[in-house]
Amino acid sequence: MGHLESWLVVLGLALGTFLIRYSFIGLFARRELPPWLENALKLMVPAIFAAIVFTGVVMVGGKVGGWDQWPKYAAALVAIGVALKTRGNTLWTVAAGMTALHALPALVRWCVV
Repeated sequence: MGHLESWLVVLGLALGTFLIRYSFIGLFARRELPPWLENALKLMVPAIFAAIVFTGVVMVGGKVGGWDQWPKYAAALVAIGVALKTRGNTLWTVAAGMTALHALPALVRWCVV
């Protein structure tokens, strides 16, 4: 692929993504949306974030991880517990999950030795 073709692909993708975004922002900005669509759009971001996090926890190299990935599973459970307890405080949830992810394997190694 030459330079001209590469730039045409980049410009085509830029135009396509602009039109997709403009279709919601420009066309629906001054219109009243049905309540069911408004509710669906409010839930879209948390659903996408949950899907990204879930695949990051469960998938390893394009496949579902096994029990050797237990630190990630345990850290996810700790993060879920902290999120429920703190009513979704992002800072505490991430801090607890990362602490569990790194501390649990070290704790197991320390206890086994």
